[in-house]
Amino acid sequence: MTNTTKEREVRAWHLLLEDDNYRLDLPDDFYQTLINRADELVLREVIDLSEWQQLKDTADEVYAKTLQGLSVCQRDRVDTVANDLHIDTARKTASQS
Repeated sequence: MTNTTKEREVRAWHLLLEDDNYRLDLPDDFYQTLINRADELVLREVIDLSEWQQLKDTADEVYAKTLQGLSVCQRDRVDTVANDLHIDTARKTASQS
């Protein structure tokens, strides 16, 4: 796997995170899809376990904010730009060594 592959895969996950329509219309499905994609990335060794944890924590946070907003009939956009995933796409994974 190349660094550009990792960068592309993490970017795809983040683009899903930015899908406000999906998030607001189907929050449970949205959250499960984020977790499933993160699981796939770690199983394919695109990311390591600490990076998986970062994705999961981000998904958990966005899901909680979404449910909180929907509970008061608020359909606002979540600021995903502020979610710096801190995943170094230039770093090699264990399988690249």
